[in-house]
Amino acid sequence: MTVMNIKQASQISGVSPQNIRYYEREGLLCPQRDPNNAYRRYSDSDLRTLKLIRMLRMLDMPLDDIRLVLEGTVSLPQALQSQEKRLQAREKTLQAAIRFCRELKTSAQDVGQLDVDVCLERMKKTPQAGGFFSGWIRDYKRVAAAQHEEQFTFVPDGPVTTPREFTDALFAWSRAAGKDIVITREGMYPRFTMNGTEYEAYRIYRRIGYGGAGVPVAIVRCRLCGNSEEDGAVSPARRRLLRILRCSLPSLMLFAMIMVPCSGWLFSSGQSLQEMFLSVFVVIALAAMCGLSAWFNYYYHFNDQTR
Repeated sequence: MTVMNIKQASQISGVSPQNIRYYEREGLLCPQRDPNNAYRRYSDSDLRTLKLIRMLRMLDMPLDDIRLVLEGTVSLPQALQSQEKRLQAREKTLQAAIRFCRELKTSAQDVGQLDVDVCLERMKKTPQAGGFFSGWIRDYKRVAAAQHEEQFTFVPDGPVTTPREFTDALFAWSRAAGKDIVITREGMYPRFTMNGTEYEAYRIYRRIGYGGAGVPVAIVRCRLCGNSEEDGAVSPARRRLLRILRCSLPSLMLFAMIMVPCSGWLFSSGQSLQEMFLSVFVVIALAAMCGLSAWFNYYYHFNDQTR
């Protein structure tokens, strides 16, 4: 059995000597004493206990719950389940605080001009918890705000064939849109900052017209460098699903608007076999058209890398 002093136990377990002594005073750890000098001697079992305490503290579990786990009064799964519920409740409170921080940040007020009483009253009325659907609706709004922020396009008034013309086009757009931008890198892929956020711009071409009569038109697309703060507040899996839903929503609404008035004719009883096949074909054709529209919308917004 390995026996070590407090300094060695601290180095191996990653727990500071001050915290080790504190855990001893709280009764979470009871090391043996050297009979010759009364110095603490930590065994392998004490070292494992220290690592376990450190792990549970990293999960922000209260010391009282850790004590019950070490005593065997409460099983580890039970303690973890209780801590998970506490963390989930705290997450809702933190999300509300994050939203309020963003609102205060965008107001751009000096601390001397801030109406503290109004802010406190609003914070009292802010819901600290929400149900399943309110969470999804809140995340949908975040994803929608992030999509508006992360990418936008405009059609320049003049040609964009040189870095100088590209810079002039960006400044012309910013003046027309009432935006204040700072060019940080010139070129055919320039970068600029707007409201403290960095964007990269590039030129794409879209053909306007039909067949051989179509005319290519230059379009400038500006894409956010990095991740949006709004997007970062949503888990990646839910963010992906909500982005797909947002692109599909117009097509789904169009499909519903067509199907509801026509449902009486499409699914009426007493149809012949030929009429039944025609009804099925109409439904499939409408669904395919709406699905193609949703796919094109999603592809255009998120997967078009044409430069």
